Amino acid sequence: MSVGAILVGAALTLLVGAYLARPFRRMRVEPDRAIEYWVAQVRERGGREARAQGRRGVEGPVNFCPQCGRRVGPEDRFCAGCGTRLRED
Repeated sequence: MSVGAILVGAALTLLVGAYLARPFRRMRVEPDRAIEYWVAQVRERGGREARAQGRRGVEGPVNFCPQCGRRVGPEDRFCAGCGTRLRED
């Protein structure tokens, strides 16, 4: 085996190794692009929610359980999630 054949074999081995390791390299994320993308998503979602709320009208007061934070109805005496007493009658 000649020196040239060994060098060509080593070069091919390095190229194949670099090609196979390519998916494992860390991707470089551009923070500005990521932030702009997230802001655009929030603005789009906020616009849809605002339009949907405009169609539904204004809801009455919303009550939440002080123990677990679950939404409860205005006439509920106990929380359906955790069983905490909400009011006494």
